[in-house]
Amino acid sequence: MGSLRDLAQRKQALAARSAAQRAALAAALQPAASRLAMLDRIVQVVRQRPFLFSAAAVALVLLGPRRLLPWALRAAPFIALLRRG
Repeated sequence: MGSLRDLAQRKQALAARSAAQRAALAAALQPAASRLAMLDRIVQVVRQRPFLFSAAAVALVLLGPRRLLPWALRAAPFIALLRRG
């Protein structure tokens, strides 16, 4: 009977240790979690609008960033208005 009691105590100790390790790991990964959440939101937006991002990538390749940036800055207020409405 003693060995069963020892096994039960060992099981409890291991479960407590595992819970403590999970908590420590979660605390250590917390700064990365917000970055990963932001990356996940970006991926979701890209997946929802693949044509838009494909067109932007093609425009970037064809026009280059120096030509595309002024157009993007001009279009930004209109895009913001469209998103509100």
